[in-house]
Amino acid sequence: MLRGRLFRRRRPRPARATTVLPSLYDRHPDATTSLRRPRGLQIVPLELIVGTTRHPSQNTADFLPLPGLRGRNWQGRWQRIEGAVNSLTMLPPIELMKVGDEYYVADGHNRVAAALQARGVAIDADVTELAVPGVSATAETDEDHHDAASLLLGADELRQAATGRQSRTAEHRPAVDELRREQLTGDAEFADEAGE
Repeated sequence: MLRGRLFRRRRPRPARATTVLPSLYDRHPDATTSLRRPRGLQIVPLELIVGTTRHPSQNTADFLPLPGLRGRNWQGRWQRIEGAVNSLTMLPPIELMKVGDEYYVADGHNRVAAALQARGVAIDADVTELAVPGVSATAETDEDHHDAASLLLGADELRQAATGRQSRTAEHRPAVDELRREQLTGDAEFADEAGE
């Protein structure tokens, strides 16, 4: 009986139908040689993140790794990310490549997956735009405010401060009385040398 168990062939498990996350380079083969323009830190709606820059894709449609790639190392990382999301801890921005109106994850697949599971609507991202031939770039207008600084109250003052200009809300300190060295040190000799 034991011998029958040892030598019994295991039936292969039926393959699960997993939808693989689209790869940027499958959709846009010219992306490898396209001009890259850094766009900086932005808040990107999760619904616009449609794929990965990995070629071939190693993630399912929910941005998690393929089931065969979910080892103990990944499980520990996933638990830390889930814990951070549940405790509302600030996570580092993900890295995205933008082509037209679509975004592809270069780094941060697990953070996107955690945000989707938590029913988030947007995520912080460091965005690089690719100028892919045949894909029209989105026209950015003054009304588009996807960068994090523009969403802050007083963003105009923040931008002015960054350029070295004082904003109207900055505190203005009163002029400080100037003291001469002899007044600070009580040095009479210095006062005589200064001609007083």
